Amino acid sequence: MSSLDDSIDLSANLEVKRALAVKMILFDFKTDDICALLNVSDSFVSKWKIRFENEGASALKLNYKGGKGLLTADQHDEIIFYLRMQPHYSVEELRDYIEYHYGVVFHSKQSYSDLLKEGRLSWHQTQAANPNRDEAQVLQKREEIKEHLAERQADIVSGESLFLLKMSVILCGEIR
Repeated sequence: MSSLDDSIDLSANLEVKRALAVKMILFDFKTDDICALLNVSDSFVSKWKIRFENEGASALKLNYKGGKGLLTADQHDEIIFYLRMQPHYSVEELRDYIEYHYGVVFHSKQSYSDLLKEGRLSWHQTQAANPNRDEAQVLQKREEIKEHLAERQADIVSGESLFLLKMSVILCGEIR
C-alpha cells in the first residue's frame, strides 16, 4: 500500500491530484474521503476548489517549469566527455575549467561534485596515489604480519586463529 501511496504522491501527479480533488467535490464526495484517497489535506481540497471556481481549469496547472540551467546540454556533454578522459580531477580544477571554457560559475560546490560523479570521478579520486604513502613502511608492516603468521601457524591450522588469519589477509594482501 505504501508504494501505491508513493506513486500517488509523485510531483508529476500534482495537476492530476488537483483536478481529481475538484472533480470529486463537484460530485459531492466528502472532503475526508478525498483527503484519504489522494493523500492530501482538507486545505488542499478547498484551495483548489476555490481556485477552480474563480479562475477555471487553467488554475490547476503547474506554473513552475524549473530553472534554466547554466550550461547547455551540449556543454554539459562536452564536460562529461572531458572528465571521463581524465585519470583524476578536483572540484577546484573543474571549477576553473568550466569558468575558463564556458564562462559559468556555479553557486554551489555540489554542482561540480555532481559533474565529477557523472564523469565517473569523485573527490575520492582526485589524486592518483596517496602522497603520504611510504613504500618502505608498507613492506615492513607486511613482513611483520608474515612473521606473526609464521609464529601462530599451529593455531591457524587448528582453526583457533581464523579471525587473525582473515585480518592478516585483509591487511597484507595475498600471503605468499
